[in-house]
Amino acid sequence: MALDPRYDAQTSAATQKQTHVLTLAASALAVALLWVLLFRLNRWALSSFEVTVFISWIFLPAAIRMLAVMACDWAGAVGLFVGALFTSQTDPATGLTDGIVLAFLSATGPLLAFWVCTRLLSLPSTLTGLTAKQLLVFATVGALLNALPHNIYFYLSDHMTSPVEGLVPMFLGDLLGTLFVLYAASLALRLMFKRQTNQRV
Repeated sequence: MALDPRYDAQTSAATQKQTHVLTLAASALAVALLWVLLFRLNRWALSSFEVTVFISWIFLPAAIRMLAVMACDWAGAVGLFVGALFTSQTDPATGLTDGIVLAFLSATGPLLAFWVCTRLLSLPSTLTGLTAKQLLVFATVGALLNALPHNIYFYLSDHMTSPVEGLVPMFLGDLLGTLFVLYAASLALRLMFKRQTNQRV
């Protein structure tokens, strides 16, 4: 019995679509889990740097914001939303509306930063040839476009007495947290490659 080429093509296309959907879902879930883990690590290891539950002079989860969007596009933003929605309930004073808004800001800020940086630096969407200086631009713009809307919302929702009250610590915390994680990841990769090279020798 001869196989129908059209049936094979349709089956293959359906399989590819299912695989793509599963990959996007897995990416979003991984980002959400990483956000929660880094958030808890930050609260445990760097609690002395906290200004509030959501503002710290060193905020490690900030690194996930830009990396998630850079690597997973909108699926990364979905993961950020889910993760931030979960951790927003850490503060008993945070209601569901506050949690949704804060999660939305955490997810859309890096998307906007990615759009701005790729155009500002004339980079392709694949980020081919990204340098250390350009990565610093991404981290800086990402921190700024996260800190500004968050602080405006904190002020409008009466969580702060001024829209700039937490701007500096949040901006620096996001920037330092991002750079710390990126440096640690870079160091870990170097050590791993060095060990693999030594094993081959």
